[in-house]
Amino acid sequence: MNNKDLNIQHGGDIDLAIKKYGGKREDWIDLSTGINGTSYPWQENINVELRNLPSNKILMNLEKAAARAYKIAEGTDTAAASGAQQIINLLPICLKSCNSVTILGPTYNEYEKAFISSGIKTQTVSEVSKLSSSDIAVIVNPNNPTGKVIADETLEDLSKKVRILIIDESFKMFSSRRTLNFSNIIQINSLGKFFGLAGVRLGFVSGPSDFIKAVKGVLGPWPVSSLAAEIGIVALNDGVWISEMEKILVTESNALHEACNSRNWELVGRTFLFHTYATSSCLEVEKQFAAYGIWVRTFDYSETWVRLGIPTSENQWERVKQALNQ
Repeated sequence: MNNKDLNIQHGGDIDLAIKKYGGKREDWIDLSTGINGTSYPWQENINVELRNLPSNKILMNLEKAAARAYKIAEGTDTAAASGAQQIINLLPICLKSCNSVTILGPTYNEYEKAFISSGIKTQTVSEVSKLSSSDIAVIVNPNNPTGKVIADETLEDLSKKVRILIIDESFKMFSSRRTLNFSNIIQINSLGKFFGLAGVRLGFVSGPSDFIKAVKGVLGPWPVSSLAAEIGIVALNDGVWISEMEKILVTESNALHEACNSRNWELVGRTFLFHTYATSSCLEVEKQFAAYGIWVRTFDYSETWVRLGIPTSENQWERVKQALNQ
């Protein structure tokens, strides 16, 4: 990626769907992201006074809830920010003596953009083994958009060969998480994906105390709103909802894979929130789904890949099946 190529497209761009195919926002089903279509019902559990600034106590409770839910190792510090994207943008600023970065790809391309924009030598490789000579290595795990999962044992081995290992766990299920006791890792998590609350803009970064101190120094005294903090505390502590939602998403994910089998697409990879398929033509698939008011994700580096989010309502399923059977 060159500096001139830093204008990146993302999923969720319904304005682009309308521009290309017409319709109104309310007419479209957005399956172009990996965001849960069933949002956490925070309105039922929260009554927050928005006139007041978020207190240190609320922020500390939020960080503790995140560390516990994401199974962060004891002795590792955690900071909250306005989304994982803000954290990604802060990495080049807060990582001292960052000489070079190697990213396991193809993956979420904002990592590459952040480091290149800061003038840091950055390369993307396709194999974990090629990360071992890195100063700083970046792995999205599970990966977006391939769904590939790197085993904890592989991550531990890699952590011994690089100075810093950054692991983005935004698409990892809570039930599959294990505590990673590596002293040189930075873990990034997002509330918005699993809880279907992307608009809340709440993310977390955990790592060595000197790094987290630098992050908090850049973020300033009120890194997230009172409302976002309260939502995060309640959602991350709601083990019953988390467990039930994981079961629902696994069932729906399996159903989507079965439905897509009728098209003879090749599965690139899947998580409980999205599937990516290699098709004969991604643009043709985009048109087919757009005819039923469904926006899917294509990628500028592949003529065949299409990513589908998980349908979560009867109406969504009906329209997805119509598009698949076209």
